[in-house]
Formats: sequence, C-alpha cells, structure tokens
Amino acid sequence: MAYCSRCGTEVQPGIETCPLCGAPIQRLDAEPAEPAPFPDATAMPGRQIRRLVWLIATVVLLSAGLTFLALDFLLSGRMSWSRYPLTGFGVLWVFITLVVLIARRPIFVIAGQAIATAGFMLLIDFYDGQLSWFMPLALPIIAIATGGSVLVWLVTRLSRRAPALIASATLVACGIGAVGMDLIISIYRGERGLSWSFVVLVATIPPTLFLLYFHFRLRRRVDLSRILHT
Repeated sequence: MAYCSRCGTEVQPGIETCPLCGAPIQRLDAEPAEPAPFPDATAMPGRQIRRLVWLIATVVLLSAGLTFLALDFLLSGRMSWSRYPLTGFGVLWVFITLVVLIARRPIFVIAGQAIATAGFMLLIDFYDGQLSWFMPLALPIIAIATGGSVLVWLVTRLSRRAPALIASATLVACGIGAVGMDLIISIYRGERGLSWSFVVLVATIPPTLFLLYFHFRLRRRVDLSRILHT
C-alpha cells in the first residue's frame, strides 16, 4: 500500500494523487531506471596500429643506438665498436619499416630487405678494412635467399594461397637454396662438391611430393581441415 507524503492518507495502488489533499503520490518501491550503458570504445584502425608499432620501434632503436654511441665515445673517445650495433639497428629499422608500411606489397618488402641485407653485409666487410668476402660469399647467398622468397611469393599469388602448394614451394626453395649456399661456401673455401646440403635436399623431396600429390589428387576427396579439427 502507498501513503500520501503530505497528509499520511492510505491510498489504493495505482493512484497518482491523494484523494484527500491532492498531493502527488511517490512510489518508493518502484525499480530505479537502469543507467545508460557506456558507449563502446572505438577500435583503432589497423593502419594507425601499424604506425604506432613503427613509431615505438623507431624510438626504441634510436635510444639504443644513441646509448651505444655514447658508451663508445665515453670509453674510447671515438666511434669504434659502436658502428657494428648501429649498423644492425639501422638494418632492423629498415626491415620494420618495410613490413609495417608496405606489408600489402610483398615483392617490395622482399626487394627492400634484400637491399638492406646486402648493405649491412657490405658495411660489415668494409669495417674490417678490406672488401674480401662480400662479393664472392655474401652477395650470392643473399641473391639465393631473395630468389627463394620470390618463388614462394609467386606461388602464393598464382595459386590463390593454396596451403599445400605454398608449403611445397617453401620446401623446394629451402632445398635448392641449401645446395646453392653449400656450393658458394665450398668455392669460397677453395673446395669442390656438396656436403651438408645434400642431406637437406633429400629430406625435402618426400614431403614436397606428398604435398603436390595431395593438392592435385587428394584435395577434392579429403577434407584436411575437418581431419585436423577432430
């Protein structure tokens, strides 16, 4: 039962005003209205997230580089050993910049990383006082690694991201790349023939053949995603 707050008269439920004095009836037992929900936080666009990651990485690498440079001048009075980590930080910054800013163009990322790696190796060889191993050793290995990356990118693009073909292309690139690097190292050391790369090449053949067989013959018969989820 409700009561009038002015005269204390008991009134029937549902009455809005007191029949005796006309005062409005207050409903103390009524449930309070729920507060309005807070608006959902606005999600940060992916482009802004990538730029934030790039900015944080830039600040961290710049701070580390300046720290090493200051320590080098403090201990030796000139730039000596700090040029090695500074060069590494610079190449790492280029890698991060390529991945963050032009990730949707993998071929440019691959080319940029190859150029940055070659520049890093060239500077390291130059720091030693003479250019001895960059041209006969480092540059051909970088070319082989870049060629393998381009092969995987081409297969990924042409096969519309078929997992089996991408995996088989990766294995082929690893096997052939291992053989090429083994030959380059052997020639640089004045030797001939293959050593460890033959084992790598042989190990990549069975899974590559199975992946190709699965893609061209078994893919329509076997639902691999259903098998992996059971």
